Amino acid sequence: MKIKKTVSLSVLFVSVLLRVTLCHGQSNVVYYGVNSNAISLAFADVNLSASAKEAITADLRVCLSEWGKKSELYMRNKGESIGYLYNFKSSPHYPENITFPREIVPNGVSGLALYIPKKLSDAYTNAFAFAAANSNIVAAAYEFVAFVSSTNFPGISSNALPNYIMFKNALPDANAESNAIVNLAPQIIPDLCDQTYYPPSILGFTYSSDGPAATNLWMPSPSAGGGKDWGKTTVLWHENKWRFCVWLDWVP
Repeated sequence: MKIKKTVSLSVLFVSVLLRVTLCHGQSNVVYYGVNSNAISLAFADVNLSASAKEAITADLRVCLSEWGKKSELYMRNKGESIGYLYNFKSSPHYPENITFPREIVPNGVSGLALYIPKKLSDAYTNAFAFAAANSNIVAAAYEFVAFVSSTNFPGISSNALPNYIMFKNALPDANAESNAIVNLAPQIIPDLCDQTYYPPSILGFTYSSDGPAATNLWMPSPSAGGGKDWGKTTVLWHENKWRFCVWLDWVP
């Protein structure tokens, strides 16, 4: 995803995000807190296209829709920043090398705005390039999370479970791994269903040498439950499927 250029946004990617999040009827506005307080976005990059701003807004709404319910606005005076958006838990949607926006700046229209630095919008531009080039994989990721979060997932058969999870590849062959997963399904399915899974940020898709292939695509799915407030459940794209992966040594 290290592509530093302006690209046309993937229609599919934008439609996925808009379908999930843009239900309030306002552009470049996100919502936080238990009362879904609205706050505008202020983009540092004055050359950012309207479509890019719209897609970034949509992704931020994905991130804030549940995790952001515990976000609070604090006011202060520190340079150009007049406040910050605080959440005691780091964003489970963002990779560790990218900071979720928190600085609040003055806005001539609404009074306050969440500041989006150019470094972050550049990261989104790179992610949109990835989404445009891999639209089917991105769409499959959102479909995977939607299914494992649905009431249908707990009812899958043991024989179907290998389509949704894989082990560390220490077993003799694929059939042996599949058989092991089927045999352990009565324990695995309740453990997986103890969590609630949420849509990823487009920034979360990461290539890594960790995994069964020379290059592997990972996605952290934000999750909560099972005694944990928020965490990340790592999902791997393998053999044209997204699957939970319990090979902890692979986690990037």
